[in-house]
Amino acid sequence: MSASFLALALKRPAAGLALTLAAGVSAASAAAAAQPVPTQPDCLGERQPLTVASRMPYALVSAGGRQGYFLLDFGASVSSITPANFQGGAPVEAAPGRFDDFVFFGRWGSVSLLLQPQPAVQTLRSADGRASIRQAGVIGTDFLAQHVYTLDYRGGHLWRASGGPGGSFCSDAELQAAGYRAVSTRDYYGAQPAALSCPSAQAAPGGCVNIPTVPIRIGRVAAVAQLDTGYDDGRQPYSVNINGALFDALKAAGVRLTPRPDIAIQLSTCVAGVSERVEAYRLGAGTPAGLVDTAGRLVADQGRAVTLFVKRTPAAASVCGGIGTWAQPAAQLGASFVASGSLAVDPFNARIWLRPN
Repeated sequence: MSASFLALALKRPAAGLALTLAAGVSAASAAAAAQPVPTQPDCLGERQPLTVASRMPYALVSAGGRQGYFLLDFGASVSSITPANFQGGAPVEAAPGRFDDFVFFGRWGSVSLLLQPQPAVQTLRSADGRASIRQAGVIGTDFLAQHVYTLDYRGGHLWRASGGPGGSFCSDAELQAAGYRAVSTRDYYGAQPAALSCPSAQAAPGGCVNIPTVPIRIGRVAAVAQLDTGYDDGRQPYSVNINGALFDALKAAGVRLTPRPDIAIQLSTCVAGVSERVEAYRLGAGTPAGLVDTAGRLVADQGRAVTLFVKRTPAAASVCGGIGTWAQPAAQLGASFVASGSLAVDPFNARIWLRPN
């Protein structure tokens, strides 16, 4: 089993930590929606609609002559498909797991996609309440790392630009003028996955998993965290999955953690019959937590409550990989950390750009 497949197989249960049906727009979301949406620079590239449901970003994609909503998932390294959830019937397979005429910002021709079972939640309501979403697939970094993608959660737009030397994507000055802040993904995410070193990770056989991984700080403790746009933390906004090494570092640093046994859960693993108990803690009020930009400053929304879920992968499931097997402090960030503003992911310069709401 490939490292990329393992990453995808494990990611979906992790996202399920707080999977919830979006039943409408909360009062806070409604207040944010009432504010003017900031304009975007003209250098982001070509544009198409973005649909946000349960804080997760979806694009309408065609495959095998049918259309369906695909999750734009930077936390998955392999793209997948759920044929039963396409509009108007399942797409035609050219061969098992292979689909002709794949259309996403233009035609990709014939592509291979991992066949996935039905998602845990069958129907999601878009953030504006206008559309019902059935997840027909996942676009992972095997596709996303080939261009620069910008997700405007509030404005409902998705852009794609070419990157690298001679590319059309914005300059640093243009992004900074538009209110974006740069965060490094160096050594963990890039257009050339074979060149990655993932120094803090327990690399799986075959190399590093190509997922944007960024520096974070919780209190005085520094670590790295995978940016997972497919981790629906709507039930517990600002959720962070952490491994045992990071939990131990937080305790050693005296960071205040309040146990939340009421939301602790039991997860299955990729090994039949082996489960993993995930403990929950609420971070002490006033404790700084967030991504760290390239200038060393914390990118954080003020006054938010952060919930930590501790993943301690059992030895019997170590083959499954994931942050629970890493020896160094590591985490996964829920979608809330980026879903209130705009996110640009540039694999060519190993950075993400965040514009908080």
